[in-house]
Amino acid sequence: MAGDLLITAAELATRLNVSVETVHRMCRSHRWPHCRIGRLYRFTEEHYQAIIATPEPPEPWTKERRDNIGRMLRKSSERQ
Repeated sequence: MAGDLLITAAELATRLNVSVETVHRMCRSHRWPHCRIGRLYRFTEEHYQAIIATPEPPEPWTKERRDNIGRMLRKSSERQ
Protein backbone atom coordinates (compact mmCIF):
# COMPACT_ATOMS: atom_id res chain seq x y z
CA MET A 1 0.00 0.00 0.00
CA ALA A 2 3.01 2.29 0.35
CA GLY A 3 2.89 5.00 -2.29
CA ASP A 4 -0.74 4.30 -3.20
CA LEU A 5 -3.12 7.23 -3.20
CA LEU A 6 -6.10 6.73 -0.96
CA ILE A 7 -9.55 7.75 -2.16
CA THR A 8 -12.44 8.68 0.09
CA ALA A 9 -15.80 6.94 0.39
CA ALA A 10 -17.38 9.87 -1.49
CA GLU A 11 -14.88 9.56 -4.34
CA LEU A 12 -15.47 5.80 -4.54
CA ALA A 13 -19.23 6.35 -4.51
CA THR A 14 -18.88 8.74 -7.45
CA ARG A 15 -16.75 6.25 -9.39
CA LEU A 16 -19.25 3.44 -8.77
CA ASN A 17 -22.35 5.62 -9.21
CA VAL A 18 -23.74 4.63 -5.80
CA SER A 19 -24.46 6.57 -2.63
CA VAL A 20 -21.89 7.14 0.09
CA GLU A 21 -24.22 5.25 2.45
CA THR A 22 -23.99 2.22 0.13
CA VAL A 23 -20.20 2.38 0.31
CA HIS A 24 -20.34 2.58 4.12
CA ARG A 25 -22.85 -0.30 4.32
CA MET A 26 -20.75 -2.54 2.09
CA CYS A 27 -17.66 -1.83 4.19
CA ARG A 28 -19.45 -2.36 7.52
CA SER A 29 -20.69 -5.74 6.27
CA HIS A 30 -17.14 -6.63 5.13
CA ARG A 31 -18.25 -7.11 1.51
CA TRP A 32 -15.78 -4.59 0.07
CA PRO A 33 -12.05 -4.31 0.80
CA HIS A 34 -11.03 -1.07 2.46
CA CYS A 35 -8.67 0.60 4.94
CA ARG A 36 -9.85 2.21 8.14
CA ILE A 37 -8.17 5.36 9.35
CA GLY A 38 -9.89 6.10 12.62
CA ARG A 39 -13.59 6.17 11.72
CA LEU A 40 -12.95 6.90 8.04
CA TYR A 41 -13.02 4.43 5.17
CA ARG A 42 -10.28 4.80 2.56
CA PHE A 43 -9.64 2.84 -0.63
CA THR A 44 -6.67 2.14 -2.88
CA GLU A 45 -6.83 1.56 -6.61
CA GLU A 46 -6.35 -2.14 -5.82
CA HIS A 47 -9.45 -2.05 -3.58
CA TYR A 48 -11.43 -0.37 -6.38
CA GLN A 49 -10.34 -2.98 -8.93
CA ALA A 50 -11.33 -5.80 -6.55
CA ILE A 51 -14.75 -4.22 -5.96
CA ILE A 52 -15.59 -3.86 -9.65
CA ALA A 53 -14.25 -7.34 -10.44
CA THR A 54 -16.56 -9.01 -7.91
CA PRO A 55 -20.14 -9.59 -9.06
CA GLU A 56 -22.73 -8.23 -6.68
CA PRO A 57 -24.62 -10.91 -4.74
CA PRO A 58 -28.40 -10.85 -4.95
CA GLU A 59 -30.24 -8.51 -2.63
CA PRO A 60 -30.78 -10.15 0.79
CA TRP A 61 -34.26 -11.09 1.90
CA THR A 62 -34.98 -8.39 4.44
CA LYS A 63 -38.17 -8.29 6.50
CA GLU A 64 -39.33 -5.27 4.49
CA ARG A 65 -38.77 -7.08 1.19
CA ARG A 66 -40.67 -10.18 2.41
CA ASP A 67 -43.54 -7.98 3.64
CA ASN A 68 -43.75 -6.16 0.29
CA ILE A 69 -43.86 -9.43 -1.63
CA GLY A 70 -46.49 -10.78 0.76
CA ARG A 71 -48.67 -7.70 0.19
CA MET A 72 -48.32 -8.03 -3.58
CA LEU A 73 -49.30 -11.71 -3.45
CA ARG A 74 -52.32 -11.01 -1.23
CA LYS A 75 -53.52 -8.24 -3.57
CA SER A 76 -53.08 -10.55 -6.53
CA SER A 77 -55.08 -13.36 -4.92
CA GLU A 78 -57.84 -10.91 -3.85
CA ARG A 79 -58.38 -9.86 -7.47
CA GLN A 80 -58.99 -13.43 -8.61
